[in-house]
Order: sequence, then C-alpha cells, then structure tokens
Amino acid sequence: MFKYLFPPGLFPKSITLWRDLGFKGVESDYPATTVMMPKKKPKGGELTDDEKARNKAISGFRVLVEHAIGGLKRFGMATEKCRNKNDKFNDQVMTISCGLWNYHLKRC
Repeated sequence: MFKYLFPPGLFPKSITLWRDLGFKGVESDYPATTVMMPKKKPKGGELTDDEKARNKAISGFRVLVEHAIGGLKRFGMATEKCRNKNDKFNDQVMTISCGLWNYHLKRC
C-alpha cells in the first residue's frame, strides 16, 4: 500500500484541501497545507456549538462540489471508460464536460 495518496510537496501552501473523514491522516502527511475536515462526534459525547457550526459550513461547501461532480457525470463522457492512446484526450474530455456543465448552469 502506498503511504501517500499524493506525492509530498504536491499541494502548495496557498490552497485548502476539503476532505471528508475517509482521508484521516492528511494533515500529518501534508503539514504545509490547510485541511478542512469535519470533526467526528466523540464516543459517548457531543460536539460543541462551534464544532457543529464548522461541520455545517464544511458540509455545505462539499455538497456544492458533489453536485458539480454529479452534473459532470450526467454527460457520460467523464464516467465511461476511454480506450484511447492519447494522454491529452482525458484532459480534453474533462474540460469539455466541465464546460458543458457550466453552460447548463448559466442557462438555468
């Protein structure tokens, strides 16, 4: 198993990683980056009001991201297996899918 999901030093200090609880340990692997992850309720305890508000803000942002990913999948290009020989084609597929989804959002 790989130690790192991404190679060290990949993320610059200026970005924020929005993660869910499935990516525990990212803070220790990438100490230079800001990681926004919800806080889990302690066993037999409760979260404070500040922690609940922070979790709500994080989940609100993540819902927007999940909806955008779902919108890209509607077009099918981004979800189907591409059997191509050109490495740049995958990037073009994602660029076209993102452009179509953004066009759809502006038309609504």
